[in-house]
Amino acid sequence: MEMSPNTVSSALLPWLLWLLFFLTPITQTTETSLPANTTLLFDSGAPGHNLRNCSCSTPIQDCNEALANSLCRCHTVLRTTLPPAGLREPGRLTVWVKELWILEELVNRSMAGHLRLSFCGIKPIDSQYLALLGLQTLRIHSAAPEAPYPNQEITISPKAGVAAELEALSFDFSSAFHVTFLDVAVLNGLSALKAYTVVGPPAHTLSQHFPHMALPISLPSSATSDDPTDPDEQAAGSLENLFFTFVY
Repeated sequence: MEMSPNTVSSALLPWLLWLLFFLTPITQTTETSLPANTTLLFDSGAPGHNLRNCSCSTPIQDCNEALANSLCRCHTVLRTTLPPAGLREPGRLTVWVKELWILEELVNRSMAGHLRLSFCGIKPIDSQYLALLGLQTLRIHSAAPEAPYPNQEITISPKAGVAAELEALSFDFSSAFHVTFLDVAVLNGLSALKAYTVVGPPAHTLSQHFPHMALPISLPSSATSDDPTDPDEQAAGSLENLFFTFVY
């Protein structure tokens, strides 16, 4: 049976939409201290690798823990009490990283609008991906000796022209959910950041196209006490559009 041009276009539209991508702007910065009114988290260095949670109202030099403890309002959080599903931080969040556990156990699967990650360790970090939800801006600082790219920043949003093209293809940003996959090796500061964004298929069909890629999100509002469905599946069913940004 011969298909009409309109039928062919309708059949291909979801895949054309998925393959459409846009580059994310990357900038180099000279900032070496975190801004005021920031939530700061870092490894306390105590036995058990507990967490220091600080609220900083004045700028603090990156990786200067003594200054943070002195000028910020800080308290210790036991590692055993960290939320297993990641953080939910609507404001500015800064995380100083010396060891990977703080990324794996705390930052991964977190929802943060404006995130700054500062590498304060000595041993280089191996390549590994984290999932970040709803990210708008990302700043990377590396205190590694002689890092050629110590400060970088990206704004994760589509350019105006690309946004218009997506809207023409009936992609509704108001119902879209953004997932950023970050290669933590960028914290070494050895190369310029690279990033690209792809538009995914509707969330409820994601498992059909990518059976081994589960959505890294759980929305409590989508679950009910008498519904045994997995929360991640419920969240996926409540979302219409997805787009993914890969930063490496």
